[in-house]
Amino acid sequence: MPSVPEPSRLSLWPTLAPSFFMPTPTLEVPLRTVGTRRQLGPVPLDRSVTLGKGKLLMDMALFMGRSFRVGWGPNWTLAHCGEQISQAKSLQQDQQTEAMGYGFLPKPSTFKQISEYPFKVNMEKVINVSERDVEEDLSLYRRPLAIELKHSTIITDEPCPLIQPAQGVDALHEYAEWISEVTKEPDSVDGTVRHWQLVWTLCEALWGSLGELDPDSEMQSEYRQRLQRRRAFSYWLSQSAARRIEEEVALSQHKSHVEATFSYLTGNRISEACRLAQQSGEHRLSLLLSQASGSQHSRELLSMQLVDWNRLQTDSFIQEERLRIYALLAGIPVWQSSESYINVCSELDWKRCVAIHLWYMLPPTASIADALSKYEEAFQGSSECQKYACSPLPPYLDDSQLGLEEFEDTEESKRPLYDICFHLLKLYSDRHYDLQQLLDPCTVTFDRLDYTLSWHLWNVLQALNYSHLSEQQQGLLHTSYAAQLESTGLWEMSIFVLLHISDAQQRERAVREMLSLHCPLVETQDSAERERFLTENLCLPVQWIHEAKATRACREGDKHKEALHLFKAGHWNQCHKLVVQYLASDAIINENHGYLLEFLEGLASPDRCTVIQDWDISGRVFLDYIHVLQTLDGIQKLEGPGYELERLHTEVTSLCSRIELIQCTTARDRLAQSEMAKRLANILRVVLSLGWEGAPDLKRVPLRHLAPHIGHLPMPEDYALEELRGLTQAYLRELIVSQ
Repeated sequence: MPSVPEPSRLSLWPTLAPSFFMPTPTLEVPLRTVGTRRQLGPVPLDRSVTLGKGKLLMDMALFMGRSFRVGWGPNWTLAHCGEQISQAKSLQQDQQTEAMGYGFLPKPSTFKQISEYPFKVNMEKVINVSERDVEEDLSLYRRPLAIELKHSTIITDEPCPLIQPAQGVDALHEYAEWISEVTKEPDSVDGTVRHWQLVWTLCEALWGSLGELDPDSEMQSEYRQRLQRRRAFSYWLSQSAARRIEEEVALSQHKSHVEATFSYLTGNRISEACRLAQQSGEHRLSLLLSQASGSQHSRELLSMQLVDWNRLQTDSFIQEERLRIYALLAGIPVWQSSESYINVCSELDWKRCVAIHLWYMLPPTASIADALSKYEEAFQGSSECQKYACSPLPPYLDDSQLGLEEFEDTEESKRPLYDICFHLLKLYSDRHYDLQQLLDPCTVTFDRLDYTLSWHLWNVLQALNYSHLSEQQQGLLHTSYAAQLESTGLWEMSIFVLLHISDAQQRERAVREMLSLHCPLVETQDSAERERFLTENLCLPVQWIHEAKATRACREGDKHKEALHLFKAGHWNQCHKLVVQYLASDAIINENHGYLLEFLEGLASPDRCTVIQDWDISGRVFLDYIHVLQTLDGIQKLEGPGYELERLHTEVTSLCSRIELIQCTTARDRLAQSEMAKRLANILRVVLSLGWEGAPDLKRVPLRHLAPHIGHLPMPEDYALEELRGLTQAYLRELIVSQ
């Protein structure tokens, strides 16, 4: 039997072991996070090292205790190390995983995501984090601002215009008309805009025109006007509850027609409630419903009936929802039946609570103030009864189903936060009601930086002669809304808002700062339209715009545009200084005399040059030099120079003695001065040769006329040696001729 061959005889490479060596696997170095681990909560003050050290001015880490500067960046960007405020977009990353078998390379190291580290910095945009269409978003700003501008008065008694709302209700009605157009399709707008509609329509009902009473409103009795206001307010209450009532009826009509009937009653839709009761066979109930808005006598009879049922304990056999309707028709907010309490206001929002007090619990002649006072007792409680109605919370809190106690605990201030519509009703009832809490953005939206409705509402209230808001709060309102408009790109409209500031000095400073931030140097159609709006519609001085552009050009290092806008802004001294220091030398060296002449001729008028410092030894010298060159070109084209030649000789000789007065701070300035001196020397020879009798000859110029002026010209050594050589030759020539 033959022996099995050894592995070395079968192949060139006997085994893999002696030929390939596996590289040692790379050790995975654990990553260390450098920084401070975030604490779960603040250290108690009694154990903090900052206790009692808040006044150490030399130690900024301890000064002011725990107060800190929020890391605000451009375009409303906030840098912080806390939890993320807004929901960030999830980035879709295509990760291609390859099935790796046995290989010779080490495995790649794994890295932690940033979100896994306890110390991190979040960069978020606080304002306008929602992704809505840009045009629709901007239209909610532009249209109401256009309405306000249309109904405003611009006062131009001071350098900075002052804008005040025009008296009357025209702006109020136009606001209500605009918001009604925007909310024609309620599902296409968010809840905040729908709330705007409730606010503007409520203002129209409380302070708007009264229709047929307008022509002789002064002659109408106060009683009739109060009834008209009550009617308009009742219509507003019905419209504000219409959407929710339809939803409730759709849910309960197929289950219990009694609940649907009650929902109709809370919206004062008595005819529909009667129709539904008849369709359900409730003819007696329909008869009672038809008397809901009648006299007080029917309410008293129904109250007596409820008392009899309670005494006989027969109300225990009546459905609780039906007893709720009877209590409402009887004008009793809370009724104690044999088995439980029947609260008419339970499960109702605050506006419908006000409505049922106005329609069913007060006489038909009661005013809006009476209904509001009755509702305040309902949700605040009194010595006679406990609270039985919900608080007038804003919609974003009302929809979140927070209890009143829970809401008050979460508030930083002790003053409760109510819906802006409730504050408007309070203002209508009490003309001296506090406007600060009414105009708080939190009464409208959860966004504390959204001052859109607050600012426009304040202007409407001013048009209605409400003025008891402090100047500090007015300034906060104007500057906050201006910052909001600035963040959306409508900086020209933010200037319109700032022009409402009453203090002239603060108003001018705010407007100038806004211009310096946003006025662009590049002229575009959009920038031209914005500037035209500022100057024509807002009567803003055009000089302020050019000052802002000059500031931006200085920041960007564009000396040409800086000088141009300083000239247009009327700052002659600064423009002259900039032209002489940065532009004149380049123009002389490059022989761009026309460019320099535009500036100097504009500055040379008598009313301007008199206020310019060092005009005679700076700008005037350059201007005369250019005029000499132009005059010399004109003389060469004339047949008989005569007088022009004599005048030119006087100008050249005067200019020779003033060239050395130009201040030179750079090598470029000295080069320009030397070029001017060299050229003036040549011009002087030409002028003297043209004035010589006979044919012009530069070699026959009298030395006594040339040497004194050449000696005053500031020239470098090579130019001076060349001129000295020429003068020496001329002197020797004159000596030879004289001998």
